[in-house]
Formats: sequence, C-alpha cells, structure tokens
Amino acid sequence: MPHLLQVWPSIIKRLKEAEQVLLLSDYDGTLTPLAARPELAVLGQEARHTLLRLSRQDKYIVGIVSGRSLSDVAAIVDLPQLLYAGNHGLEIAGPDLDFVHPEAKSLGETRGLLLHDLQEDLSLLPGVFVEDKGMTLSVHYRLAADDLAGEIESRFNTAVSPYLKPGGWKTSLGKKVFEVRPDIPWDKGKAIAYLQDAYPRASLTFYFGDDITDEDGFEVVQSGGGIAIFVGQARQPTKALYRVDSPQEVLQTLQLIGQQ
Repeated sequence: MPHLLQVWPSIIKRLKEAEQVLLLSDYDGTLTPLAARPELAVLGQEARHTLLRLSRQDKYIVGIVSGRSLSDVAAIVDLPQLLYAGNHGLEIAGPDLDFVHPEAKSLGETRGLLLHDLQEDLSLLPGVFVEDKGMTLSVHYRLAADDLAGEIESRFNTAVSPYLKPGGWKTSLGKKVFEVRPDIPWDKGKAIAYLQDAYPRASLTFYFGDDITDEDGFEVVQSGGGIAIFVGQARQPTKALYRVDSPQEVLQTLQLIGQQ
C-alpha cells in the first residue's frame, strides 16, 4: 500500500481533471490525534484554517463523516460552511441538506433502556464511561487499565445481548470503544454514497479515515473511482489503496490539495 505522497503526481492529475471534488474525512484519529476522552480531541487552528480555505473554493465540497453525534462534531469543528455526517451517517446536515435516517428515529424508547443498562453495568469501572450520542451509544475505555479489558467486554456483551435482534440494535468495535447502533443497513459508506448523489458535479471523492468503521467508506469511495486514504501504519489491514502516517500528514495533504 503506497504512501499517498509517494504517488502525488498522479493524484494531482486526477484533481486537475475533476470538475468538482467531494473532500471528506473522519474526525477522531484522522483530523486530530486520538484523545483519552472525546472532548479533548480539539481541532488545531492550522487544520481549521485549512478546511475553511478549502471550503471557500468552488472546486471543493468539504465534509466530516464521524461516529460522533452531528451536534458534537459540528460544534467541535465549528465551521458552518462544511457538511457534517454524524453517528456514522445516520444524521447529515450541510448547505441544502438535512437528513435523519427514519428507522433510527423509531428506536428512541429502547435506546433509553439500553443506555440505563450500560451505565449500570459499566460506568463504575475505573476509566470507563458511556457516551450517549442521541442515535447511538459508545462505551469508551481508553483510560481503563489493560487488565480490565476482558471484564469490560464481558459486561458490555451481557448488557447489550437482550437488544441485539433484527430491527433492534447491533454492535461494532473501534479503537478502545464499543459501539451500539441501530440494526439497519446504514454506515459511513452509505452516508458517503448519499453525499455523492447529493452533489453530482463532484466527479472525484476523497476520504480519509483511521478506524474499522471507515472501511465501509473506503469501499464505496474506491468502487466509484475515488481516492481512499487510511491514516496509520502500513502494517494495519485496510481496504484503502493509499495511506498517510498521521493526522499531521492528513493536514499536509489537505494543504497540498488546496494549492491545486
């Protein structure tokens, strides 16, 4: 898997050929380094200014596709000109866009029960906290001791098992996080496809991501002839055809794109 900047001349060629570019990125671990708690992953001023400059160019439609809630990611990035897809794309907002997946809205009652059970079973473990993201729930354990990982997973599985059924809820894994999402056929890939349909002039899509939930996005982007970039070391398995090493290199790449 080549480093993106090693093949940059070919990327420049594709950028110049595109009438418009859909420029999308995950947030945590991609635009910012991973933090112990979500509120500590603050976007740097240089990255914010770079995203703002790109969004002001007619060539680029800039968006963030995140596992965070829509309100959270929009507030922490704080650039109203951008597109935002929250909760893995279950909710999307931006210029002339206002989407909430209808099936996800119908699970509000059981979500409250599930939140209660997760908090009861896990919140007292040191270094563990349950995040309510409106349409999804996350159990973070980045601050927990490594020897608690097995107990955390066991308690998580016990709490969610009564809710795991078709039309109910499903689980997914991330970096030091367990997630519970509505069991509907929707993910970051579907959200990116939705955005591609919404902006038909964008003949080229970029997507930067670093985690397991980004793999659906990589697949959709590449199947449509776009450019998917994994953020991390080359030894990690991914569907993306290109990589960069870190959020700092994501910023460097975005700055290079803005110069074209």
